[in-house]
Amino acid sequence: MKSLSKVFTFLFICIFAFTSCDQEDDTTEEEEIEVNETSIIPSSSFGRPNVVLGCVEIYSRITTIEVWDHGQIDGDIVSIIANGDTIINERTLDGPGNPITVDYDFGYNGFNYITLFAHNLGDLPPNTCTIAINGVEFILEANLEANGSVNVVVEGYGVDCNDANNSGGNNGGNGNGGGSDTGNAIFWINADYNCGPVTVNLSGNGTGSITSYFNSSPSCGTSGAANFSNLDPGTYSYTASCSDTTWNGTINISADNCTSQLLLPSNNGGGGGGDTTGDVKFWTDHDFGCGPISVNVNGVGSSNISGYFGSAPDCETTSAGGNFNNLQPGSYSFSASCTDYTWNGNFTITSNSCLKFQLN
Repeated sequence: MKSLSKVFTFLFICIFAFTSCDQEDDTTEEEEIEVNETSIIPSSSFGRPNVVLGCVEIYSRITTIEVWDHGQIDGDIVSIIANGDTIINERTLDGPGNPITVDYDFGYNGFNYITLFAHNLGDLPPNTCTIAINGVEFILEANLEANGSVNVVVEGYGVDCNDANNSGGNNGGNGNGGGSDTGNAIFWINADYNCGPVTVNLSGNGTGSITSYFNSSPSCGTSGAANFSNLDPGTYSYTASCSDTTWNGTINISADNCTSQLLLPSNNGGGGGGDTTGDVKFWTDHDFGCGPISVNVNGVGSSNISGYFGSAPDCETTSAGGNFNNLQPGSYSFSASCTDYTWNGNFTITSNSCLKFQLN
């Protein structure tokens, strides 16, 4: 009898110990949910580079995600990747009245991500979609050369979208920079030109699409504009078009900087001012010894001067930067700065002309 009592006592101790350990494990597991303090967007997915288009903040890891075609329904076929999981696989998008809906646990607090992979370009390139995560909406775009990605931050853990700017890696985040060795570019419009999406092609770096307009120059990574990330410093040519307008020109990229290019309407499109627009070329005749000079034209964008000339260059001269093309006639204000110097003032653009503006 004593032996049987000892057996029951031993079994009770074992069951109690097992239950206690199990409860302790459950508590530990709940407490060990990882907080990502920086972006975890990979440099590529499914063989294509991931272009970071922005950042959104949500209140919970547990989400309902809805996806539909942005703008006109044009047969876009997409896959959606969340934190490496394919949550929507090669589906054709419909309108907002019939979204594709999935429930998803992001699994991390702090930084997570969503990526759009395009299986086609639809009838109106590029491939675009609207995504709503627990009601928070944003737009993603992608083409057959690059994916579109967005940082998704779960709030309340000492991390927010401002930390995306310090993430480095493959993107440079939302802000004005692309890390220490590369730069970003953003193309945008300031009105609805009534010609559909504006497709921008940047030499050697694929295409992007402008689907919204802005009252002032947006930051690199802003959805609705055409974004290009991780560009090596140098001069790039671009072309852009919608149903009845075309543009072309060049932009100058410098390291750790966001270059903003406003596309203004022109009867003839193209670079060089056309019949109704004009150009301005900012330049210097010597090295000020203060590094690149950043020039910002109010309401237009920015460009960096990275060299100097013995005499005034033409507006067609794209080397050394400082070019602003296809400006509507009128008066503009500008500011410029480098490490030790600042400039500001005004200039006037006339139709079919080149203004050569020297910074002294």
